Amino acid sequence: MTRQKLFAVFFACLLLAACAQTPNTPITYSGPVAHLNDGIKKVSLIKWHFYELSMIGDKPIYASSSCTYNDGANSQLGADVCKGRHPVPAGKQLLHIRAVNYLTVPFFSLLNNIYKAEGDVLVTLEAGKEYFVKGQLIKGYAAVWVEDAMGERVSRKIETR
Repeated sequence: MTRQKLFAVFFACLLLAACAQTPNTPITYSGPVAHLNDGIKKVSLIKWHFYELSMIGDKPIYASSSCTYNDGANSQLGADVCKGRHPVPAGKQLLHIRAVNYLTVPFFSLLNNIYKAEGDVLVTLEAGKEYFVKGQLIKGYAAVWVEDAMGERVSRKIETR
């Protein structure tokens, strides 16, 4: 295979990987809600850590890492960074949360496991209150959990080593 053909195949794969994520339609609720805020930490010029909500029960959420890639607000080397604030029905909820190692250069994302820690947590949310997805990503360790506005953990901590 010639270099030109190899480059064309490689470039097509990158384009397909970039186009694979499509935005989810925002979910609206008629009853009382709490708000769950995704967390973001800038690590370097091309790396961000996201601590985010990805599902409420069995319904997918438009997560911050997806929003960042597709249509965020603050430009950083080709990536637009945005932070999600999600309405969640008050009461006991099953949430899928994750810690994401996000790279703004799509090629490097192909070589990395971007979901470092993820899983389901059962939380009881109070109407009108703010909650935050928090976490930690360091070499050899990843964790994600949910806190209330006072900094108290309200979910179990999901950890991977």
